[in-house]
Amino acid sequence: MAEGKTVITLNGIKALTLATTLGKQVKPVYFKVSDQDIGDIYPGIDISDLPSVWYQNKISGVIPVNDHTVEFILDVPPDKATKYGKTFGLYLEDGTLFAVAKPPYPFPPLMRQRFKVQFVWQQIQAVMNFEEIPFYEFDQDTATLQGFSIFGKALLEDALKLSLIEGKLKELEPQIVENQRDINTLKGQLEGLKQELFNLKVAVFDAVSLLGKAILELSQKVSLLGGKL
Repeated sequence: MAEGKTVITLNGIKALTLATTLGKQVKPVYFKVSDQDIGDIYPGIDISDLPSVWYQNKISGVIPVNDHTVEFILDVPPDKATKYGKTFGLYLEDGTLFAVAKPPYPFPPLMRQRFKVQFVWQQIQAVMNFEEIPFYEFDQDTATLQGFSIFGKALLEDALKLSLIEGKLKELEPQIVENQRDINTLKGQLEGLKQELFNLKVAVFDAVSLLGKAILELSQKVSLLGGKL
């Protein structure tokens, strides 16, 4: 099964070293999410900011594991998960990119993206400031994450198809309106022709009636004339 990976950046190591030396504390306060895979993450990664960031928020929570290990919880709600979550970055109060983390599988859009990021450092409680960072318990089942990714990908593909269809309908809408106008015009002309045909039939019937009447009258006159001869 694939595994996630977390590394502290060079600037993060400098901050921790300085905190240890001077007896101060560092405090990760917010995180960013990128849809770009920055490749193999290695210890001491020299990077100052994540590329292609599409979401940023405060760190959602922290779980102390032991004296040397702590886990931060990064949570992206479904309505904010508009892109794939491939790389996560944790930042200090002054904007320093403290660490970079990669989940075992890219988090799919349209679903909650909740990620545990773990750090191991000597005397972690002494060098990190956890004030005003919520503590809560959470278990992530990474074994099912791949299935969720496939499901999320299908949802995304359906959403893209729907978006394309909606876009095509918008493009065709003027033509549909114009065609509907033409249809309505043809319907009007057809109704007019039907009325003219009806009127013509009535006129023909009237003419035939008049002609028949005239023929009958003429026949009667001929008959009377023949009787006198």
